[in-house]
Amino acid sequence: MNRNQILKTDILDIIFENRNKAYGAYELRKFYPTRIKNALFFMAITSAAFLVFTLLPKKESTMIKTDFPFPEIILKDVFIEPEKPVIKREMEKPVAEAAKPFNQKILTSSILIVSNKEKTNSIVTLLPTDVIGTKNIDHAQPGTVLVEPVKPGNGNAEPGNNTTKIDVTIPMDLDAVDVPPAFPGGMDALKNFLERNLKNPYDLENGETINVRIRFVVGYNGKLQSFTTVFDGGEIYNKEVIRVLKKMPDWQPGKARGENVSVYYTIPVKFVMSD
Repeated sequence: MNRNQILKTDILDIIFENRNKAYGAYELRKFYPTRIKNALFFMAITSAAFLVFTLLPKKESTMIKTDFPFPEIILKDVFIEPEKPVIKREMEKPVAEAAKPFNQKILTSSILIVSNKEKTNSIVTLLPTDVIGTKNIDHAQPGTVLVEPVKPGNGNAEPGNNTTKIDVTIPMDLDAVDVPPAFPGGMDALKNFLERNLKNPYDLENGETINVRIRFVVGYNGKLQSFTTVFDGGEIYNKEVIRVLKKMPDWQPGKARGENVSVYYTIPVKFVMSD
């Protein structure tokens, strides 16, 4: 390479003078700036296209939305089975049979007891025929009657006065009291109280019913206690009825012989599906 060519020649031509330029290294170094410019150009175009695409207005979605409204569950009035009236049956007094009159036999002792004033050396023994005979004695000698004659009865005995005191803390059955316990205001007030406070724990199916019977004690002071499940409708339903019973005000206590006593009481509750 002469001097004139050196001034006009690129540094790569000087480095690769008399070397294999077709190997690849020469071409990489020769066109490197051009490749960089092309890469930057294409990257700029791609970024611009992406930016324009994101700024385009979005079309409204064609998806159809369907709302599925849930059915409104309403707790229907709780049906309370009315308490069956207790019919008191008076026990028939057994008719006592009239005492049959009988002929009284007079018995005497077989040993005579003498007075202290009289002296005696031996005990005089009476003959059997002198003591007890086979016939009734119509006229006995004074002082020889040892058994008081029994008067014939008419069969009507006078009943004694029942003075046994009632333990008001021991619960009595409903049919054993004179006046049963009552909710303040009567059965209508009791029904309204249960309807206001009872809540159906679950959604029942059409025609499905849940029955619960709770037995408790109305104390002599009117307070409710000792709750027992008589008819099981499920733990959550049993607890719901007992929860409402515990919220009740004091009842009017039952009475027996004029005293307030503790009485067993049972309330039936039926849960049904709302219309």
